[in-house]
Amino acid sequence: MAVERAGLVRRQHTHLLLPHASLDAPQRALFEVALRPAGWAADLDDTSTMSLRWNRGDAALRVQTLGWFPLLVTVGPMGKATAVHRDAAARLTSAVLAGGGKSFTDQQLVEYLPQAQARWQRALLERRRLSTAERLLAARRCSYCGSWSDLSATHCAGCRRRFTTADDAERDSTVSRASATVQEAEAILADLARGVVLERLNGAAHG
Repeated sequence: MAVERAGLVRRQHTHLLLPHASLDAPQRALFEVALRPAGWAADLDDTSTMSLRWNRGDAALRVQTLGWFPLLVTVGPMGKATAVHRDAAARLTSAVLAGGGKSFTDQQLVEYLPQAQARWQRALLERRRLSTAERLLAARRCSYCGSWSDLSATHCAGCRRRFTTADDAERDSTVSRASATVQEAEAILADLARGVVLERLNGAAHG
């Protein structure tokens, strides 16, 4: 994900890394619990999947996503920073640290951004592997015409050829490999979301 680095430093922003894949409902709820007691109300007109905005009187606060797997966000005022903005950032930081997350300085953020891009690319790769493997667990492909049929089908849905014993053996072998790939891809995605370093994931054998 490309970001405007210069706009994220030298300003009163707080950078937080959460051990989760994305800005999903549980993370939004975590921020809500941290900010609502201080009088902040979520902006219901902000429907972005990449950011959140809260208002408190004339003050506005935004949380912007910078990376996924794990979730990287920057928190900053919309306009001039005030004491209420700093209090909100401190509340969010405490909530994230209590949940096993981290707080980044401006310099740490700049150093981490290339890794954030690499982690997202790895997550895309694993999601594609997962999607392909899940299809192989739901259907079989004819080696003669390439059509897909139900996994338990005895005849090809395309050419109507009857599957042979060899075809069934190949299907069973494919299902076994696909099952292993699903387990591996899901484990890697979970590790990426928790923040496991990429170097520890490079030993995984791709199926």
